[in-house]
Amino acid sequence: MEIGFRGVFVMIKRLFLASIFFPFIAFAADSDTEVIGAIVSADIERREIKEADLDSEDFEVGVFFGIMNIEDFGSDTLTGVSVAYHISEDFFMEATYGITTLGETSFERLSGSAPILTDEQRDLSYYDLSIAYNLFPGEVFISDSYAFNSNFYILAGAGNTDFADESHFTYSFGAGYRLIAQDWLALKIDVRDHIFEHSLLGETISTNNLSMQIGATVFF
Repeated sequence: MEIGFRGVFVMIKRLFLASIFFPFIAFAADSDTEVIGAIVSADIERREIKEADLDSEDFEVGVFFGIMNIEDFGSDTLTGVSVAYHISEDFFMEATYGITTLGETSFERLSGSAPILTDEQRDLSYYDLSIAYNLFPGEVFISDSYAFNSNFYILAGAGNTDFADESHFTYSFGAGYRLIAQDWLALKIDVRDHIFEHSLLGETISTNNLSMQIGATVFF
């Protein structure tokens, strides 16, 4: 019986102590929960980004303006048009047509002799067909709300360059950067080297003729 009464007494003692300290323990637990809730919040504010996607159409037409340097004839303004067909996400073909005007050669400027070309013969036009590869597709972020698709591409092609009543077979190589401003509109800038031979000054020479242009294209 003594053991039984002692056990009951110990149980009553434990219940009494628990009733005293339980409110403090519960309060401390609630405080810890509030502190953790203040530090780690489940309400995450997410940004809404508007991304310009390409239309499903594969054709792209555009216009471009720039500068073209014809070796030994100086630089002049360049204008032209382009038509592209996107074979896949990585490859596309592009046909371009451009016009510019030849300046005076160094021989004409230094010798003071009569011009070797008439004004009509100084009109230069070219056309080419190129195959291009989208090397580095990516995105450009403007502020926190807008993202634009973009890509860096390289290309190579061939065509003809016409001036001085002659046609010259031309190789072309270059690189460019395209920014998709809308799902139907793109802006681009590229640099190209047009390589052809001519014997206008009496000796056949191979020339590198650089052009740099900016343009806008639409998809349809």
